[in-house]
Amino acid sequence: MRVTQTLLVCLIVALTPFTSVAYAWEITQSDLHGNHDIVDLPSITPYGLNSKIQPRKIIKCRPLGEGRAIAEIPAHEGECHLPMSRMTGWELAADFFFARTKGKVRFSMGMSQGYYGLDDVDLNSDMGLADHGVMNSFMAHYMFRPNWGLRYSVMPMWMMGSGPAGKSFVFGNTSYNAGQDVNIEWERLEQRLGLIYDVVDNKSSKISVFGDYVRVNDRIKVMQMQAGMGMNAMDNDLNMGMAGIEFEKCLKNTSAGATLSLKCIAGAAFGDDAFGAEAETALKYSIPMNNGRLGFLKGGYRYITYKRTSSDVRMFDIAMDGGFLQLGLIF
Repeated sequence: MRVTQTLLVCLIVALTPFTSVAYAWEITQSDLHGNHDIVDLPSITPYGLNSKIQPRKIIKCRPLGEGRAIAEIPAHEGECHLPMSRMTGWELAADFFFARTKGKVRFSMGMSQGYYGLDDVDLNSDMGLADHGVMNSFMAHYMFRPNWGLRYSVMPMWMMGSGPAGKSFVFGNTSYNAGQDVNIEWERLEQRLGLIYDVVDNKSSKISVFGDYVRVNDRIKVMQMQAGMGMNAMDNDLNMGMAGIEFEKCLKNTSAGATLSLKCIAGAAFGDDAFGAEAETALKYSIPMNNGRLGFLKGGYRYITYKRTSSDVRMFDIAMDGGFLQLGLIF
């Protein structure tokens, strides 16, 4: 009987740890249904039974944007930002300049120069040149390194007019009487080649400076309409340097990724006994395209002038101003 009691006590003592493990497992299962960060799970580890285990937390991530590249997202969602500048690449543009032309010339040679004096002759009112015309220009801009670009532009022009002379004047070696029918043609070619550097280029604005070599070829031909009368031509060739500044400011971003900005240009030309200047202000609408390309439409007002006085008998002073529309592609 004593042996039986001893065996029963030993059996109870041996089963006690397993009943505690089963009890703890039931408690752990109920705890998992709660919102506890740390729970007691029974496990056999080198450090003993019932070691504490830290569960891994799940962190949900929100995508950065709907199909937009990370570099295209502004630092602050409410901030207006210009399209990102490419490190290297091309910009091509063509525009239509709806210009009002005006100017005066003085060109006399030979014995006729003192017949009517050396008054300036107005191209429009005295010679009958059309005072409005459409000019085309083309531009290529290559960014060869960050913030540095090489730019070339060309603007050809041809205008003509006819009618009675507004006053008596001398042009070349011929004297023209007031009311006499005359024809006039003006051919012009302006070319520019230079460097442009982005001094300030941040998210909302850009400031650039440029230096150009300017080559201008002007040729004015005046002819009498009567049969057998000759023609006189005045050539005015300029080789000048131009320095200027460009400024662009972001105005608005659209939900489709397009940008509306204000762009202004001002420059002054010098050299070759002449002076020139240009000014431009416009609104620019940039549209993102595939493969990182960008298209833009720009329209505004432009003013150009050149003046050269070679001597008392030779002077050339012209100005053009009006609206323009430009289309371009950046790739």
